[in-house]
Amino acid sequence: MSVREKIIRIFFYEKDTILYAVVSLENAKIVAGPVSTEKHTKDSEHYLMQHHHISDETGFRLSFCELKVFVSGILMLYHMITGKELTINDLWQKNGIRETDIIEVKGQISSVIFEHQEQELPHNPYDQEVRELDSIRHGDVEMLNRSLAETYRGEVGQLAKNQVRQAKNIAICVIALASRAAISGGMIPEEAFSMVDGYIMKIEDMNNAVKIDSMMRQAEYEFAECVAEIHKNQQKNELVEWTKNYIYQNLHSDIVIGEIGQKIGVNTSYLSDLFHKVEGTTIQQYIRKEKIRLAENMLRYSDYEVKEIANYLSFCSQSYFGNIFRQQTGMTPARYRKKYGKWKEQK
Repeated sequence: MSVREKIIRIFFYEKDTILYAVVSLENAKIVAGPVSTEKHTKDSEHYLMQHHHISDETGFRLSFCELKVFVSGILMLYHMITGKELTINDLWQKNGIRETDIIEVKGQISSVIFEHQEQELPHNPYDQEVRELDSIRHGDVEMLNRSLAETYRGEVGQLAKNQVRQAKNIAICVIALASRAAISGGMIPEEAFSMVDGYIMKIEDMNNAVKIDSMMRQAEYEFAECVAEIHKNQQKNELVEWTKNYIYQNLHSDIVIGEIGQKIGVNTSYLSDLFHKVEGTTIQQYIRKEKIRLAENMLRYSDYEVKEIANYLSFCSQSYFGNIFRQQTGMTPARYRKKYGKWKEQK
């Protein structure tokens, strides 16, 4: 009997977000969990304590664990206990999608195809999407204007059963595709992914389809403008782009230039000279500029104290952070927050 055949059910859910795993042995079962796959666990914790009659005196706390982390831990646990390897695919085959779900999806696909053929109403044309994404990839705002203004026969498919959810799902798809086009055009991946997260989280909080569509278009234009700025200011170089991406991912750390060269596998002096030639600034100056740019964002949109921001960005002291910030922006962090801060407005 194969490993896949022995593992009948491993994952069990309560309320969709409370997860257990059960590894069956010959004479016993090992239960891992429960954990919550969403960060805000208080409601789920209260549900478990009431449903399973757990008293406050036990000190029970429901922990958050990302699904991928929990799955990796279970695969490792299974290997340690049985000496056999189980792949993620094996796991999902027995614990994820049911065969009836697949049959239902295939039925829905057939229904959609039949309905569109009967009504002679096609989906929106693929070539228009290509032009839209190409305009972002090339940082061409005018081309994006033209592609969005095109008229065509067809419509976007149905992605939800109500108008607002439909608008949100379309926006999520469009913004994700726009980010990949921007990355292809030279945008730093981590910066693009962060923009996606920010826009989608904002859209999830919105309940007006027109405003959601407007926010989606704003995201597309911002991606196109970011790529245009990149093309205007620099000659693209893979080593330099890798260096910038590494810096962006590690802005919260004390970045050592020599370590960047070691990770890429090039001489530090060569990398420094190349970076200066392409970007017109030193690596150290670029690191400071990006740290301050992130600090500006945190001062605008969060309630972190100046000292906390300085520590997070690995400045040696709050006063040193203040000096560098003032050199780059012309004002102190406190004054900057007073002038541009949005946190209190949002609250």
